[in-house]
Parts: sequence; C-alpha cells; structure tokens
Amino acid sequence: MTTFQEVQRAVQTLYRSAPELEWQRMERHCTEFAVTLRALGEHLPPAPARVLDCGGGPGWYAIALAQRGYAVTLFDLSPELLMLAREKAAEAAVTLSGFEQGTATDLARFTDNSFDAVLLMGPLYHLLDEAERKQALAEAYRVVKPGGPVFVAFISRYAAHRDAAAHYPEEAFKEAQNYHTIAQTGLLPPRADGTVAFTAYFAHPAEVAPLCRSAGFDVETVLGVEGVVSGHETLINALEGAAWEFWVEVNYQIAHDPVIYGGVEHLLAVCRKPRWRTVLRRIATALDDAGIAYRVVGGTSLALRGLPVPVNDIDLEMAVADAYRCQEIFAAHCVDPVTLRESDLARSHIGRFAFDDVRVEIMAGLHWHKGDRWVPSFLSTCATVNLDGVSVSVLELEEEALAYLRRGRLERLALCLPHCNPERFNALLQNAITAGMF
Repeated sequence: MTTFQEVQRAVQTLYRSAPELEWQRMERHCTEFAVTLRALGEHLPPAPARVLDCGGGPGWYAIALAQRGYAVTLFDLSPELLMLAREKAAEAAVTLSGFEQGTATDLARFTDNSFDAVLLMGPLYHLLDEAERKQALAEAYRVVKPGGPVFVAFISRYAAHRDAAAHYPEEAFKEAQNYHTIAQTGLLPPRADGTVAFTAYFAHPAEVAPLCRSAGFDVETVLGVEGVVSGHETLINALEGAAWEFWVEVNYQIAHDPVIYGGVEHLLAVCRKPRWRTVLRRIATALDDAGIAYRVVGGTSLALRGLPVPVNDIDLEMAVADAYRCQEIFAAHCVDPVTLRESDLARSHIGRFAFDDVRVEIMAGLHWHKGDRWVPSFLSTCATVNLDGVSVSVLELEEEALAYLRRGRLERLALCLPHCNPERFNALLQNAITAGMF
C-alpha cells in the first residue's frame, strides 16, 4: 500500500522535473482558466479580501486575483513551482502576500478564520486516500471565515481515458490495467519503479458534493469547467475578442449542467462555510454551560448529518421553562420574545432570535390540533452529532422522518428514510398511530 509520504515525494518529483510545464498547461487549456475565473468573480467577496490559494502551483490564479486587488497568499507542496510563481508574479508586476511551502493536509501555520476565501484547486488531485482528502477539506474549512467561499477542484473520473483517446490511444492499450484501476477506484499511484509519472486521484462526479458536505460546507454549485470544449478546444483557444467571450459564456453556463460532469477533465465545487454552523456551535456551547437540554430539529438536523438540505434558520426544541431561560441568556439577540402562540394546526411557546443574520427559533410545549383536542408532540428522542468539535443534540432521524410524514412533507421523508433504521421508524410510527397522531 502506498503511503502518504511516498505519494508526496512522487508529486514533488513530478513538478520538480519540469515546473514550466505546469504554467504552460493553463496556456493550453484557456477555457478551464476562463470558466474558473468566472466562478471566482461571481462567488468571491470584494477585493481586497484575503485569499489563500492552497495548491496554486505556479500562481496562475493567485496572480490573476492579485491583479484584481486581492491579498493572495500562495501555498504549494512544490518549492520549484513556488519559485516559478515568484518569477511570474514579478513579470506581471504584482505582489502576493506570501509564498508558503507545505501540504494542504496541514495548514497549522494559519489561524482559524484567517482568510476571506480559500482556493483548494490542486491538492485533491494528488491525495489518494479519502481520509487525506477530508483532512485537506477540514483544514480549508478551519482557516476560512464563516460565510466565506472555498473553491474545491477535482480531476474527473474519466479524464485520463478521454485524454488517452484524444492523444495517445496506444498507451492506454499498453497500460490497460492502470486505466481499469482508474475506472474502478480512481487511483493512479506512483510507479513501483520510481519513474517520474503523474500520480493522482480521479474523482467520480457523484462523490464530489457529498464529500464537500461531509466537511461541513454548503455546496452552492458544481461546475464541469471545460464545458462542451473538453478535449477539443484548439480552435476555441485561437479566438479573440467578442467571439472568445461568447464561448466563455457558453461554457460557463453549460458547466453548471450535471449532464456534462462525466465528460470533462475537471470539476469545481463552489462551497461556502455556512454561518449557521458557527452560530449553532456558539448556541450549543452556551446551552450546555447553562445545563439546558435541547434538540435541534427540522432541516438543520438533517444538514448536520450531511444530507443535502438548505438551512434557512435553526430550530431548537426544549422544555417550556428552558425556553424562557434561553430568552434571558440570549436577550441581546431576541427579535420576538418567547410566548405561547396558537394556530389552527398547532400551538407552542415560540421565541425568535437573530445571530449574525442567522435566524433562530426556539419552540417548547408543542401540541398538534386533532379534532376537538390538543395532542402533545412526541419529540422525545435524542441523538448527538459532532459539530466542529462540539457535541450537538439532535432529534433521532427516525423521529424527524415521522414528523415529516405527519406534516405531509414527503420529499423530506424520502430524503430521510434511506438513512433510518427501519425497525426503529416502524416502532415510532406504531406508537404515534396508537396515540392518535395520524
């Protein structure tokens, strides 16, 4: 089994052998560069925001962003690529905030929340183990500020096959086992004989967004950055002016279409460190310190489990007395004081709060109106999830699924059920039926 250190040495050897080729690669693949720049321009905060270009190699994006007024720190595994980046930055007459050498799995030299945005467009190409890819994502998550974007690039699973088909089909035939391994596992490890060669992980499109969500990110979009010109861009690259801009726009729009993901060389996940996670971590810590039992419910509970649910606000369920204690603890954030509210469908003690533009709703004593009586909600179970080192209490997923069934939210029910314990869900359902909840 290839070790992390062996892969790192192989990657360093590769880029040491011909650093100029990495600069020339982007000159050959103008659409990749232009579409990625469009994504950066759309999702980055305004200059002069602080940007970490982690794995930025010879500095194509770092230099382009510095020209736009951003304060960019370039970080890369290869000393040779960093040296070339210094030369290219000098030629472009721009100043970068720093040139740092190291591995994307260890950004300890940078403090938490120290960058407004992070580019992780290269390191995941060469991290063969999923745990290493997750560690690189975790480090990017740690150093970016809440609300900040992180751009994560992947080599697509069939990029090697597409490149071979276009340029050297005989080589793929001669090395059929390597190409079979890539198709099955995504892995192209270092050569056993030490020959200088590309070492990479080719990601399947279906794993990109879930991997990023598992690190705590919201995934705003995934782009197939080469669009429709993947593998045949020579004539497009020769265009100039309005004709070139036309094709950049065409490919940028098509890059958002999932249909294209399997037929491009590179995928770019545009992610964001959600503010709600930082807010919930802060609230959970305060509630634990106060000895208040609570449960996160609703969409936030699902998102904490890595399910693709947008979080519009944070819903907390707790005992009635604790809801009023929360109002005292978070008085500075109170928008609507806790009070008993009633509708035709439900009644509960509800209070609304705002933390850094994140809405929080506290509910207690929830009852549902059934016929001529009020039936108490059966939000009684509890589980825990890890939120950036803090244990957060959530409703059991089976009871979340039951709540969605009761409210007719069948799309959410369908999202939950594959992850539920069937026996547990059925038991809760039977108890709810017996109690007259259905």
